[in-house]
Amino acid sequence: MKDISKYMTVLKFALALIGVIVCLFLFGGPASTDELSAIETFRDGAKMNAATYYTMFILVGCIALILIFFFTQLISNPKRTLMSIIGIVASLVLYVILYAVGTSDTAESLGLINSIGDVPDSTIRSTTAGLYVVFIGLAVALLAILAGKWLGKVFK
Repeated sequence: MKDISKYMTVLKFALALIGVIVCLFLFGGPASTDELSAIETFRDGAKMNAATYYTMFILVGCIALILIFFFTQLISNPKRTLMSIIGIVASLVLYVILYAVGTSDTAESLGLINSIGDVPDSTIRSTTAGLYVVFIGLAVALLAILAGKWLGKVFK
């Protein structure tokens, strides 16, 4: 068991080191004020591809590990695992509801037309719903902390 811990530590540092090196490739790229051809050449070049594919490799690996962990926990302790999923499902339901409700924001009202160009309404709706879910989650967490402290004093 000690060897696995050592190997995982070495793997963790190796992946981080590779990630830092690949990200350093991006610093050698063109500035946003450079010619469009230079930006397109860099975008289609090996440095940008290395950073993109490494990021995708890490994300896919993380998702695979999460799914493996979830299924092993589901097999070994199903009741506890299903109870821990309730928060994720509640967040998903809240997101879908907020996405369906929509928002009154537009690319013009947010000032996006002048800065980055036209943004689809679905992107604005999705971002707004995600932000609201995060803010609601933070508010619920803060209330749970405060209520926990208060209930601890009341029932002690």
